[in-house]
Amino acid sequence: MSDKMYAYGFSDPKKDQELPDFERREVSMPKAKEREIVVDVKAVGINPTDLATRLMKKSDDDSFTVLGRDVSGVVVAIGENVSLFSVGDEVFYPGTSNIQGAQADYHKVDERMVSLKPKNLTFAEAAALPLTALTSYEVIHDRLHLFTQTEDPSDVTLLIVGAAGGVGSIATQLALNYGFNVIGTASRDESEKHLKELGVKHIINHSKPYQDQIEALAIGTVDAVFLAAKSDENIEEAAKVVKPQGRLCSLLPINKPLPMIFFSKSLTISYELMYTRSIYETADWIKQHEYLTELKNQVEQGFIHSTLSKRFDKLNEETLAEAYSLLQTEHTIGKIVLEHN
Repeated sequence: MSDKMYAYGFSDPKKDQELPDFERREVSMPKAKEREIVVDVKAVGINPTDLATRLMKKSDDDSFTVLGRDVSGVVVAIGENVSLFSVGDEVFYPGTSNIQGAQADYHKVDERMVSLKPKNLTFAEAAALPLTALTSYEVIHDRLHLFTQTEDPSDVTLLIVGAAGGVGSIATQLALNYGFNVIGTASRDESEKHLKELGVKHIINHSKPYQDQIEALAIGTVDAVFLAAKSDENIEEAAKVVKPQGRLCSLLPINKPLPMIFFSKSLTISYELMYTRSIYETADWIKQHEYLTELKNQVEQGFIHSTLSKRFDKLNEETLAEAYSLLQTEHTIGKIVLEHN
């Protein structure tokens, strides 16, 4: 195997909503360290976190930055003490924020955040899932602790704000599959149609006050809220409808003071960042492998479906620019994936 490969990235982060100028460069092949595998990239998904990485670059930082943190491909090399995978395995996984992304020929990753690819999915379909699915598992199990509230999931009502988006679509499927009552929010006809196709029976419009809409559903108390989109705009309405001593989880930082109702209701809010376990190499990092393996099984059994909504059949400078332009509209349903051959 050569010690060089090609990657797609950028040096100048540009400003605000300007997209960077993507370019193709020859770079060094990744080398697998302890517990790492090297993957021949077959497909890569794009995420809003990619755009956040771009915006976080300092104006004088001209280093070559490679994005892409939703990956599927084939294992071509393994490092020391790798026990979960072998060369030739087809895998899928999210990347992490402290190494280069996977918009390249090859990519390396720690095995503790990887699973075998679902057998019934193409590489493109599989690459649409890992980051959003892992995020959803962590929200349900580790942040909102939904399974500790009752022995019967049908007794628990979860409100998902932004339920038709990339993360919301998977969180919605997962919560429904577990048996929770789900209220999804949608502000466009297209989004509402998508939620109905996912099996959501209770839908409200997050551009309007929540209370009256939820009361009209006549399904009882909202036990927990997942803010999967536009947290600043929706946190006050969400706090009004969640039960006293309830829990909320946000994907995004809350950039304004919490409303006083958090105090009077003794509400708990947490953040979810899928990268936390990999950045800090937490003792329970292996949970991500376990969650992805559960996801693989649920996909193969037909309970969870890929959220792939837009597929590009090649990875290059032009397709990356087009894909991120679509993502910037903030009106995408599901996930955008680029195949790499």
